Amino acid sequence: MKNKRINYFKYLSLFFTIAVLIFIAGCSGTPPAVPIINSFLANPLIITVGESSTLSWSVTDATSVTINNGIGSVALTGATAVNPTTTTTYTLTATNTTGSVTATTTVMLSSLLTINYNGNGNTAGTVPVDPSSPYQSGATVTVLGNTGDLIRINDGGTSYRFTGWNSKADGSGLDQAEGSTFTMGASNVTLYAQWVPYVLGDTGPAGGYIFYDKNSYSDGWRYLEAAPYDQSAGTEWGCYGVLISGADGTAVGTGEQNTIDIETGCATLGTAADICANLSLGGYSDWFLPSEDELNLMYVNLKLFGVGDFADNNYYSSSEIIATGALIQDFGSGGQYGYSKYDAARVRAVRAF
Repeated sequence: MKNKRINYFKYLSLFFTIAVLIFIAGCSGTPPAVPIINSFLANPLIITVGESSTLSWSVTDATSVTINNGIGSVALTGATAVNPTTTTTYTLTATNTTGSVTATTTVMLSSLLTINYNGNGNTAGTVPVDPSSPYQSGATVTVLGNTGDLIRINDGGTSYRFTGWNSKADGSGLDQAEGSTFTMGASNVTLYAQWVPYVLGDTGPAGGYIFYDKNSYSDGWRYLEAAPYDQSAGTEWGCYGVLISGADGTAVGTGEQNTIDIETGCATLGTAADICANLSLGGYSDWFLPSEDELNLMYVNLKLFGVGDFADNNYYSSSEIIATGALIQDFGSGGQYGYSKYDAARVRAVRAF
């Protein structure tokens, strides 16, 4: 009986020893690894409203993979399109029995940026509207010209010509010429029209040339502008032998009334005054045949400076001297003479503004 009891304890001790060894061996093994997120990307990273970005990922050693913001459970490897309406950070979570790991990627929503044009004191015309606006940050913008014919006339007694655009109203910013380009930054852009006062020889509102400035506005005008080219290389003054009542003004400022009187008293079409009175040029139809003194100012302030493409020939004025004659000026010599109304001379229209 004693021997049986000893054998029982021997076997029990052996079993216990073996169990302990198995337990120790199990505890000393390598535990399972945490999941590995190989990649988690968004392409593109920056989008605008209505555009989409694609999330793509690759995970190993995970029993589950989830992405927040409504996407939920996904495969270990995959891709999905997202359309956030605001800048959004996406978090991928990979899990196994050991634990969880995360990775994030952010899709940025780019605000669309506008470019606006400002007339900056214009008295008429319309500012350009860029058909490509709005732009994304980093986009290339081509600067528009004065497509809406902005003008600035009689602003405080002075008229101005358009010279281009600047990023500041006072011109202290960056100049932007028509057709130039710049890169859109991170904020909206406003370009302001730039103006300088008219001086003799400048291009006027109708595309002609300024040849007289009386230094202040009266009777609705201050400046005289000559058309940029001749309206006739040779035509008659008209109504030879007929004295036109009122068409005898020679001073600066009388050419317009002379032209009105000639049109009233002479029904012949195609005369020097008739051509001017019916001219539509540069968006204006208020042209007239210059008086003797106005014609001389065109010669002195334009022709002698090589401005206006005048010929070295006779030009008609609207100043009648007798029933058969009117005054002309020779733009070759500068001399003024009486001329037969039926003889041909060149014609250059003018306007006041």
